[in-house]
Amino acid sequence: MTTHRIFGSLFLSVVCAVSAVAQLPELRDLDLTGWDCLSKLEAAAKTQDGKERNVQKNRSAIELTGINIPSFDTATFLGRVAEYDRQIGRKHRRELTSAQKEQVTALEKQILSLTGWLVLAYQGVPESTNCRSKDFLDWHLELSPEAADHPVRVGDPTPIICEITPRTQALLYRSGVRIQKLAAFLRLPDNSFAATSSKPHKIRVTGYLMWDDEHNKADTDVGSFIGWFSKEGYHHPWRSTAWEIHPVMKIEDLGTE
Repeated sequence: MTTHRIFGSLFLSVVCAVSAVAQLPELRDLDLTGWDCLSKLEAAAKTQDGKERNVQKNRSAIELTGINIPSFDTATFLGRVAEYDRQIGRKHRRELTSAQKEQVTALEKQILSLTGWLVLAYQGVPESTNCRSKDFLDWHLELSPEAADHPVRVGDPTPIICEITPRTQALLYRSGVRIQKLAAFLRLPDNSFAATSSKPHKIRVTGYLMWDDEHNKADTDVGSFIGWFSKEGYHHPWRSTAWEIHPVMKIEDLGTE
């Protein structure tokens, strides 16, 4: 093969690699004008507990300057929310007493920072929170206690879930946040995994504490380690707790070391 052909092949390989990364999903400067769900904080929920949950998920970003925001790593965060679980009995919202509902409401007013490794991220599917829109989706960030060179496998520690919503996505995009830079892997709509060509970054995520009790089942949802994969390609358990940072209002890049 001639030198010309060798360099031509190398150039084509680089172009294809760059093109593949560019085609991966990414945050956008999302324009919510005309979105019929924007003013519907209860969104498309039909049940009372679903409406209560959606209102918490659909909070808008606020100015964080001057607010005293406690910061946690994954271990101290899990210790804190484990105490909350003990206080409310790890039940679902629909099972709470009025006093317990008031307690959860007070807890969910907290704004926290959480530091962890962003190994895997992905866009969600249409859901009641966003009026089942196919264009306005949440982003799931799986914050892990350790960096990894693979997306997920049986035996890996489960992450803490943090979610960017359509209401906070443009704010983060305009601040310079790019998921392809911060996450090592993306899960695609067909549940396959794509490498971003980036190492996992340690990040600090700031947002509201939120109890996603809809995903609070042992083994299927919540557990300490990934134990199995469904035939659709989802990993289970997929989270270490039903408590999450949602919505995310700020992301800081702490590097790869």
